[in-house]
Amino acid sequence: MKGKRLTATIMALALTASLLTAPAAAASFSDLKGHWAQSDVEYLAGQGIIQGYNDGTFKPDAVMSAVEALLFCARVTGLEEGDKEAVSAHWADTLSELLPESMQSWASEELAICLETGILSQEELETMVEEDLLLKSMERQEVARCLVRAIQMDPMTRKLGEVTLSYDDEDQIDSDLRAYVYVLDTYGIVKGNDKNQFLPTGGVTRAEMSTLLRRSLDFMEERGVVVELPAYTDYDWAGGVITAVEAGKEGAVVLTLEDELLGEETVTIPTSALIYDNNMESSASALRTGVYVRVNFDESGKASTVRVGGALTTISGTVTDFDGVYLTVKDGENTVTLKLDRFTAVEVGNRIGTVALLDPEGGYTTAVCRVDALGHPAAVQLTGGSRQETGLLTGLTTDVYGMVTGVTVTGFDGVRTPYTLASGAEVTVNGLSGALKESYTGAYVTLRVSNDQSGKVMAVGVDTDTDYIQGSVQGMSYSSQPNTVTVLNFATDKSSAYELSEEVKVTYEGRQVQLKELGKGDFVTLRLTDLGKVDLIDAWPGSSTVTGTITAITYGVTTTIQVTLEDGSVRSFDIDLSDPPDIYRDDRVSSIDKLRTGDEVEVTVRYNQITELEATAQSANATGTITAITMDTAGTTVSVSLTGGGSKNYLITDGVTVTQDGKAASVSVLKPGDQIAMVVEGDQVLSIEVQRAASSSTQITGAVLYVNTSEKTIFLQRTDESGITTLLTVDASDAELLTSTGKTLSLKELTAGDAVQVYGAYDGATFEATILIRT
Repeated sequence: MKGKRLTATIMALALTASLLTAPAAAASFSDLKGHWAQSDVEYLAGQGIIQGYNDGTFKPDAVMSAVEALLFCARVTGLEEGDKEAVSAHWADTLSELLPESMQSWASEELAICLETGILSQEELETMVEEDLLLKSMERQEVARCLVRAIQMDPMTRKLGEVTLSYDDEDQIDSDLRAYVYVLDTYGIVKGNDKNQFLPTGGVTRAEMSTLLRRSLDFMEERGVVVELPAYTDYDWAGGVITAVEAGKEGAVVLTLEDELLGEETVTIPTSALIYDNNMESSASALRTGVYVRVNFDESGKASTVRVGGALTTISGTVTDFDGVYLTVKDGENTVTLKLDRFTAVEVGNRIGTVALLDPEGGYTTAVCRVDALGHPAAVQLTGGSRQETGLLTGLTTDVYGMVTGVTVTGFDGVRTPYTLASGAEVTVNGLSGALKESYTGAYVTLRVSNDQSGKVMAVGVDTDTDYIQGSVQGMSYSSQPNTVTVLNFATDKSSAYELSEEVKVTYEGRQVQLKELGKGDFVTLRLTDLGKVDLIDAWPGSSTVTGTITAITYGVTTTIQVTLEDGSVRSFDIDLSDPPDIYRDDRVSSIDKLRTGDEVEVTVRYNQITELEATAQSANATGTITAITMDTAGTTVSVSLTGGGSKNYLITDGVTVTQDGKAASVSVLKPGDQIAMVVEGDQVLSIEVQRAASSSTQITGAVLYVNTSEKTIFLQRTDESGITTLLTVDASDAELLTSTGKTLSLKELTAGDAVQVYGAYDGATFEATILIRT
């Protein structure tokens, strides 16, 4: 599709096009004296925006080719040099496929700007190349559309509907393009000739295009229009429909914003903030209830700009295409294509976030899109399909029959996530059908995760041919060849220096950086070539903080806590009970046995190991009496007669914490007739508190999980004769502690993993010990 047959003509044009820009300088042209466009041309030439030919002429009456007209339109956007370079680099591969090499040297940067800013779509450019239109003149009405897009008025124009023009040849203007001519005419950017004609199908001369360019630039300056490129910005923002407008201090305006996905937020807009309505600079009067706005913040967190998007409309229907940027939805008889960007809130499956959640290969089935009056999708909810997750295989979960039911994967950011396998999930190993094995631990895996089946994995691809290493940076050598990086390998707990390949790619938090930008202690994943050299370093901070809700606790000498974040994603963390982190609950020093599923937590993590955990207990929001209990492979189902009327069944999984009289117990203590208080989220039970009286005398054996020396209690894990594992709290305040040989023990001598035999009174939750023997 490179249009090689154009090469000869393009080579002849290259000299002309290469002279279209130049450094700012005063300019006069021998063929412009007395010309009607002399002032505009010389002004733009003096600004370095356009230039003439080597012979000192400008050729003002020469008709421009389509590509020349597009380059002029690109200059209207006024992008800074850094953005131009970034945009050009992004579109380089696409344009190298579309354009002949002879055109790439002088046209690719500004054609890239046309593609990025929407002056021209990729499909439109492909058509122009295929039909040899780039070197032919562009119709005046087509130029009008490109200019309207360049001055950021396209969204407003597409809302106009039928318009009336006063040109004598109005009926010759294409009905689809009439609104574009109308907008430019309204703002004085285009005018008819002395016969009151627009001449829509005629070409545009260099003089005419220069005048259009200057008027467009003046319009943007007068109206405060600034081109915003979402993909090349990184500032924080907040968006939502204004539900309240209040006066703040020193003339500021306080907005309450409501977004169905992001929730409610209050934002203060200072008088210094720039407000844009219809992409034109406006005033605080544009901030009114019922309209959608996006607020951008500066580095200090202060609102710097506000973009008013107008009322939201809903588009819903079947997803017919998604390429990672453009989402096409068939809504009844209408098909709409929306460009998603980082300012679009996204919900897919049970996760809420940005477009980073979306997968071009996701296969989404339906979409509900809330679109502002400028045509920008403020929020998109997608259902169906799946997403891809990658990382290193960390562990397998099996059932009682030894069948693999789940996998745990450590991502390149160091986050470990558990996944459940769907029944019949496809497994491939190095591209061939296979089965998951413990020996694959550490191998690179690609998961296809369902968005709708509780995040179950539909397919697993294992790569055992490529070696990966995860660990922390200990040092680097980048002053001489070969460069090396020294990493503490977490799998072996040994440090080694690795030689880097010449083509090594280094990223930090997803952005490409130089090796010297990495720091000691950073978490890294190295990919090794067949020669043992590193060709990829994916780095992330060694320490981070996450917030969420504890949704499961699996107790053992190494206890695993599962935390669900606000976006619905799940993270799994290990706690070594022989060396537990600092734990706080409700602003007081606490311990592992006091944590409950349903607690809101802030977790400080280093290399996926918790170093500090701050928990806030959640109040029970459902109470009642257990009327029946059934158990199956899915877990324990309890039927509860709810306080206030009605009844409901709840599935209680092993990860749900159960407490009695404030002490940890297990699901097995639940009995019909128990009065319970639950923390419930939807149909999911997060924690249960039991109040009931029962007692019996017995002896128990088990393994110590945690010793609370201040309260003189022991958190014990016991397994009965049928193999069922339960948890309970042993009160050892009045117990005699002995070794198996009869020597006296103290509580602090007991450690996680110790096997013990305990005698005393057991009431189903707390065991009042009289004698404890470490066996």
